[in-house]
Amino acid sequence: MLYELDSKIENHVYSYQQVKAILEKEGYALGGAWDYDHGYFDYKLANDGGYHFLRIPFQSERGEIEHDAAVIRMGKPYILTHRYQDDVDAYAESSVIQAAFNQFQAPTEKDGDIPSNYIEKGKVVLQNLEVLLAQISD
Repeated sequence: MLYELDSKIENHVYSYQQVKAILEKEGYALGGAWDYDHGYFDYKLANDGGYHFLRIPFQSERGEIEHDAAVIRMGKPYILTHRYQDDVDAYAESSVIQAAFNQFQAPTEKDGDIPSNYIEKGKVVLQNLEVLLAQISD
């Protein structure tokens, strides 16, 4: 489930390296689904029976992601919620093994509502990010 947020950073163009440095300092991580021409910065809002993230998508305007001269255009931010099934594999002998399998389970509520407290927290985190990115030029 996702909840889109309006933002001042949407469609703004920035140096990838500058944005990455600022976001990582604030606790964001480059999402695992990035490619040479697009990606996501994720900020974990909570982990309670699932994952709740503020996700900032971006695409390359010039250069490949992770290169020093890359320039990116920010997409529309959103809150992403993914709840996992509650069943436990009785045969898993290690929580590490179990966790490796659980991450691929189908969500229990594909269209479940996102709790309002995570939407509000995401808005606050996004507002802070907007202030920080306003300090660097397009």
